[in-house]
Amino acid sequence: MDEKKIAILIDGDNISQKYASLIKEEADKYGDITLFKLYGSINSPTVRQWMPIMPKYGITPELQLSHANNKSIADQALTIDAMDILYRNIAEVFFLVTSDSDFTKLVYRIKESGKTIVGMGESKTPESLAQACNEFKLLDVLFKAGVVKTKEAEIPVTPVENSTQEIPVESKKIEIPSEKAIVDKIASVLEDEWENLANVGDVIRKSVPGFDVRNYKYSSFSSFVKAHRDIFDVDEKLGPDNIHKVVNIKIRKDSAKAPKSEPAPQEKPKTAAKTKQHSGSGKRKPGRNRKKQTKSE
Repeated sequence: MDEKKIAILIDGDNISQKYASLIKEEADKYGDITLFKLYGSINSPTVRQWMPIMPKYGITPELQLSHANNKSIADQALTIDAMDILYRNIAEVFFLVTSDSDFTKLVYRIKESGKTIVGMGESKTPESLAQACNEFKLLDVLFKAGVVKTKEAEIPVTPVENSTQEIPVESKKIEIPSEKAIVDKIASVLEDEWENLANVGDVIRKSVPGFDVRNYKYSSFSSFVKAHRDIFDVDEKLGPDNIHKVVNIKIRKDSAKAPKSEPAPQEKPKTAAKTKQHSGSGKRKPGRNRKKQTKSE
């Protein structure tokens, strides 16, 4: 089976080099990385921290000059390249690594073409960008959780004169929901019958920006659900290939979150039909149906 082709586009002015290993590890799970590019201003201090490690990860630098007022044009370069990749149809999954909401329109355009787009950024990312992506991963949360520990994080940032200013961020940021909120969300999409765990996971990832079970110290979505067996029934069995497991879940009937069915309407007791009883059945009452007798003179 052919792996999907992956294109990784990094906003180097906006993303720290300490996430390099994490970005590559996450993208590797989706297929074969065919394009791995970083965009940024040649004068940006953040971009300069990427330079020593780009050869290590096979990252192609796409550095831009600031033509006026130290304003970076790297965003435009990234957008142009993304549309070129889309037109040439050389990638099936796009990884857009940025916390800048200016790329929201680009995300929608890529999705309209039937491609999958996975966003990656920090918790400061505006919700509008995260909601636009098929999935969104929070780099700083995963990094702090100890998913990866690399030496890149120890590289000091050297101040550079005439560097680009930090991009202003919208007020509404991504909020990581509590574990209980995720459990409630899973319960809300389940019904009485068994549902495939993978399908449930896709629904949660699309509806909860930044959702990742590693944020809650679990290694997989399956282990997350199994930790809540007081709420969910879990059924595991081998798939048709007798190798991979198929996991299905549903809400426990005795769980407080189980949907309550309305009681069936009670039928009214049937009353016995009253039968009319005729006294002296078959006998005529005296005087009834008698012919009148005329008196003889």
